[in-house]
Amino acid sequence: MTNQHRQHGFTLIEMMISMFLGLIILGGTITAYQAISSVSEQRDAVYELQNELLYVHQSMARAVAMAKDVEVNEGGAALTITPAGVAPEGCRSSINSDWVWRVDSSEEKESLYCNGKKVLTLSTPGVTHVAFDDMDKVCKNATNPCVRVTLKYTLCRQKDECDVKTLNFHLASRATSDSQGNP
Repeated sequence: MTNQHRQHGFTLIEMMISMFLGLIILGGTITAYQAISSVSEQRDAVYELQNELLYVHQSMARAVAMAKDVEVNEGGAALTITPAGVAPEGCRSSINSDWVWRVDSSEEKESLYCNGKKVLTLSTPGVTHVAFDDMDKVCKNATNPCVRVTLKYTLCRQKDECDVKTLNFHLASRATSDSQGNP
């Protein structure tokens, strides 16, 4: 008599090997997803920071470009811009008013205000500090009103996780006056 034993299905060893291979594939997929998600968060933080920097630069550049006078006060924490004639509305309260940019730290987080209107919360990641200076070498020698703006920023969630970077730029008025000083 012949005793033929035919096997049906998988053995326990085959099942364990296939489950182990499946776990390795699943682990690799989860790791790849986490890496892509982290890169995506960093990219979004960079885009948000670029938007903040661009907004501050464009808003102040538009105001200073039409300035008759630029005055830095409060130890570099405030910038008063007196427009020459009719300037873009921006954050001024009326057509004839000055633009007053001020860094206010009276709240929980420091914020940048323009005529009492909050335009940017200074936090990490993002812009962490804004300062103004009209007495540096470039502005002292300028014939038109000029201001140097210093922005400190970081991409990290905590300030001490990575270096804080500094962006300095000068803004100068393009407003011209006639011989009597009228715009």
